[in-house]
Amino acid sequence: MKTWLGGLMRFSGFLIILVVVVVAADAAQQQPAKESNSPSVAADDGFSYSPLGRRDPFKALIEKKETISKQVNTRPEKIKGPLEKYELAQFRLMAIMIVKGTPRAMVKAPDGRSYTVKVSDYIGMNEGRVKRIETKVIEIDSTGMRVEKSPDRIVVEESGIDSYSGKTIKESRYIVM
Repeated sequence: MKTWLGGLMRFSGFLIILVVVVVAADAAQQQPAKESNSPSVAADDGFSYSPLGRRDPFKALIEKKETISKQVNTRPEKIKGPLEKYELAQFRLMAIMIVKGTPRAMVKAPDGRSYTVKVSDYIGMNEGRVKRIETKVIEIDSTGMRVEKSPDRIVVEESGIDSYSGKTIKESRYIVM
């Protein structure tokens, strides 16, 4: 009877351990996964993607300074002229002239007024400066055809901030007829 009782005790101990393991495994499956602060996307094959530390692909790489002008404002408002009230795309080139060897250009602002600009003048909302005033270059090729090399335009260098690195960058834009 002792052997039968010992065998029964061993068997009941084995059953108790088996039940504890099964209950623990079932409880682990029913518990929701811990939520982390970073959003992640998990696929069925076990792949998990976390955008933490990566840039947003839908956000522009270069932001104009006007959007963050309160953070980085190098020119006080009281110094800004009438040409710095509008975006560059709103200006139209009306004429290019050379006065005493210095190129100047006449631009029309959205308010209907005309202004004369020269190299190093400020223009546009993003602290743009006139770098060059280019005149049209026309050449005759070997077949006798007239070829335009460059159009009449004003080259303006604007300041911007790279949204990825946060560094200030310079960007060339044009005002054309």
